[in-house]
Amino acid sequence: MTPAGTAIALDPVRGPKSDHPSTDKLSNSETKDMTQTIALCGLHHVGATVSDLDASIAWYRETFGFELLSTYGWPDVRAAFIGRDDIRIELFQNDAAAPMSDDRRRPDTNLRIGGIGHLALGVADLDAALADLRGRQVEIVAPPREVPDGSGSRFAFIHDNEGMLVEVFEPG
Repeated sequence: MTPAGTAIALDPVRGPKSDHPSTDKLSNSETKDMTQTIALCGLHHVGATVSDLDASIAWYRETFGFELLSTYGWPDVRAAFIGRDDIRIELFQNDAAAPMSDDRRRPDTNLRIGGIGHLALGVADLDAALADLRGRQVEIVAPPREVPDGSGSRFAFIHDNEGMLVEVFEPG
């Protein structure tokens, strides 16, 4: 376990490399040159709506070592970017937002709802990360499991301070 006040070590994880998307359902005109796509430089950020912006900023800072990068807003909305290493999260507080549904909070029902369902953070050692999280009283909602793709990768799910699912992922 890391010393109190020390954030969990994150390991940015890159997904599997693919030359181009599946062309199973595309016509000839759509597939004539799939290599001429927009040049991407990475995933910039993931956004989440929270009920208490300040509490969420503090939780991600204290739990994972994220730093406040910027704040902004417009009438009825407060927003902030937090970040660490190559990872950025945009948090929104909108008092008119609907609360998160119970199905969105559970790994077993989350996949039945369209849209982005969770945030995944890569770690070098899943067992050590989970021990640290338990020491911080973070709820582990799905115990460690191996990804059934033969890679040896493992994952578990926790809840953040808002009840949002966060996957803790150890690459194989």
